[in-house]
Amino acid sequence: MRQKDGRRDLSLIRASGSTARVLNLTLAFERFGDTDDFKNKPLFKNQRLNRALILKHVVRQHERELFTRPTTTATKVILPYAVEALELGGISFMVHEIRFERLLKDAVGGYTNDADLTADAELLKVMAALPSFDPFLLRERLRVMGVDPARAYFDIAEADIGRMRAFVGKEIAQLVNLAFATGGVDAGGLSQRLADKLMTDETAKTLDPLRQTLRLSGEEYIEGVFAWKGFLYYKWLMDEIRPGLGEFKPRFAGLRISQATADERRDLAETRRDILTKMELALGRVEETLLEYGIAFAALAEGQPSAFRTFLLKAPSMFIPIGEAVGVIRHINSFWRFRFPDAATPMMEADEAIEVLHDFETTVEGVDFVKSKTNEHKLAS
Repeated sequence: MRQKDGRRDLSLIRASGSTARVLNLTLAFERFGDTDDFKNKPLFKNQRLNRALILKHVVRQHERELFTRPTTTATKVILPYAVEALELGGISFMVHEIRFERLLKDAVGGYTNDADLTADAELLKVMAALPSFDPFLLRERLRVMGVDPARAYFDIAEADIGRMRAFVGKEIAQLVNLAFATGGVDAGGLSQRLADKLMTDETAKTLDPLRQTLRLSGEEYIEGVFAWKGFLYYKWLMDEIRPGLGEFKPRFAGLRISQATADERRDLAETRRDILTKMELALGRVEETLLEYGIAFAALAEGQPSAFRTFLLKAPSMFIPIGEAVGVIRHINSFWRFRFPDAATPMMEADEAIEVLHDFETTVEGVDFVKSKTNEHKLAS
């Protein structure tokens, strides 16, 4: 229990936390804590941990001594003093910091056996290895582990839903005429109402014509719509990301480094080129996968639902590579904007540049899309 997070920090997280950066278990508990699904299928073994705020945190200079290995970002766990009064603040620790398991045990408390403590520590380590907390990547990664918590943990954040509304309404407009046999001036309004239901309540009766069009029922329908929301989410994210990347690339390539030897300058320039190449590779693979979605959706809009239905049922297996790729790209871009918020030429001393670029390089090399393409090149050579 070495650190206190004050009132201002938690209020800012509560007000502006995004799906990708913050896993707000406090809010999930407030909304769904009384439901049977939430009670019977908790995320963590410890109930206090199930009410935590977990976020991707940029490690400050004074925090680096808490880790045995240098890192630019970490996964931070904040335990509010009172979930109903976040303004009171809380205590925090970071995954992988020195004596992490002991900090977890002391800060959270209430563990009655070592098995539960070990399970929660391992789950936090898996979450720390993810580049973001987007709900589709997180759910699929946990599913692969055999962890199946309540669906409420994987809702898209309200802020993201608000920004996605127009995009999703436009995306499904083609489908409205097919599934709902409508047209005319109200088609746009119906598309928007259905988009709202699709993103917030896939079991709504108003979506029954969609269920019939997809020819899915029961759990297959729920899973299929969740998968569809995932691809809508990633398409929207890519639309959000592209403009910023156009600005990021020349600034990243143009980084000026001081106090470096000639060899260090040459190596760091090569590292930057390699990072940008791998980011482009990851982006290209994401675009290819989204194109596959687009082809299947076009068939649905033309009255051929079988291809889209088949695509949706296999879609969750794609969420790990897509989510990793998008998450890593967002991480690098957002860190760069955090580190260099103004338009001036970015500058770093050699020691910092070596540390940051090594972190970027390691992170982007770990993306499935990048690893698979690299292996293809090795086999071809």
